[in-house]
Amino acid sequence: MRAEFLDKLFEIAENDERLVFMTADLGFGVVEKFAERFSSRFINVGVAEQAMVAAATGLAEAGLIPYCYSIATFTSLRALEFTRNGPIAHALPVKVVGVGAGMDYGFDGLTHFAVDDVAALRAYPGFLIWAPADSDEVTSDLEEIHNDPRPVYIRLLRRGEKTTNQRLHTNPKVSARTVILSLGDAHTLSAKIALKLDSAGVFVEQISVTRIDDQTLTQIANLLGAVDFCVTVENHFIIGGLGSLVCEAVATNGIDTKVIRVGVEDLPISEYGDSEFLEKRFMTDIGLVVEEVSRGKRHK
Repeated sequence: MRAEFLDKLFEIAENDERLVFMTADLGFGVVEKFAERFSSRFINVGVAEQAMVAAATGLAEAGLIPYCYSIATFTSLRALEFTRNGPIAHALPVKVVGVGAGMDYGFDGLTHFAVDDVAALRAYPGFLIWAPADSDEVTSDLEEIHNDPRPVYIRLLRRGEKTTNQRLHTNPKVSARTVILSLGDAHTLSAKIALKLDSAGVFVEQISVTRIDDQTLTQIANLLGAVDFCVTVENHFIIGGLGSLVCEAVATNGIDTKVIRVGVEDLPISEYGDSEFLEKRFMTDIGLVVEEVSRGKRHK
């Protein structure tokens, strides 16, 4: 996903001289092509994400479209105050890029686990969080995101599996009484849940939530009007992210839908491993989720 993002960004930069790429001394092995072709629009600020966003605010004020690139925890959390007081406060088109969504950096530990980034950023009006589900969405939608005048947080995996899920922002129509909403790359986990539910005789539809902005609450409410169960799945804490957003939509609109949240439930500290190990250690037990939905469907 990261490679496709940079390839598409290179293509856009060929046609838009406003695009400036900034890095906090990261991305080597994948950013050289951009640096060589557009040397005057490539800036390495060093290990200084706060300074990067501050400088990007000035560049955007001057009419440029800067991309601030680093590991997701560093761009979303370390630079949060600067993002809030700069691009968000002044409605500037700074694109804050975070690589390593969720626990993607499995062997680097808590400092590199972006499991609270959405919670930290989604409260701000006029701000877009874009968490593409796969590389195809990166390629097809990045130009639209580039031309969006709002400040944006772009949440990327280093790599990712492809999906055919519908996207929430396209206002999909559903016929199933059970829906699984997954945040960005979490469609891989939602597919496991869907397969188990199908085996238990529960028909489900899977939809990827890849954009969170001022319209998302309404989009979720419109979707869930005739749904009995909604399972939310995210590589993020179950508090503050997609699951909380769906609960807000249900509560504020008086929707009679049972929400079951799947996400990171424990502080992912002191243990390291691949995605499968971390999922089992720190995330919701999907077997219990399948049991709860199946039992609820039988009682209806």
